[in-house]
Amino acid sequence: MINYDPRKISIKVYTNLKEVKDSTQDSKHHDEQKNQAVELYTYISTWGLLRLKGEDAALVNQAQKQKVVRCFFKTLNQLVFPNDRSNPLEGSAGLERLTGMSASEYLGVTGVALQVAREFSFWAESLYAKQKTSNIMSG
Repeated sequence: MINYDPRKISIKVYTNLKEVKDSTQDSKHHDEQKNQAVELYTYISTWGLLRLKGEDAALVNQAQKQKVVRCFFKTLNQLVFPNDRSNPLEGSAGLERLTGMSASEYLGVTGVALQVAREFSFWAESLYAKQKTSNIMSG
């Protein structure tokens, strides 16, 4: 069981999401990434963690959204299974891991996932913030 420290979640989300943003050279894709990161909480609370894992494969033609979903599962994996080097929530094995969990384990992981998704939404607004240009007219 992990020791709950909200700073640990926040730092991990910030670091991983910043890595996704920084690895995307074309800034026109940043809006797509930001929107996906902001929508994670609503998606999980509506459809569940299992459906989001299934969505990963369905996003094959939407690479920027897929990057964010994969970053989410990488982050969740690092927080829930920090000592497991096999990355049980990443890739196709992640779907098998989620379906094989007991109901209480799945609900616990979903609770952590919702907190991680809230952090994704917060950090997306900060990391992908548009620079406002000031049009000050002198009179």
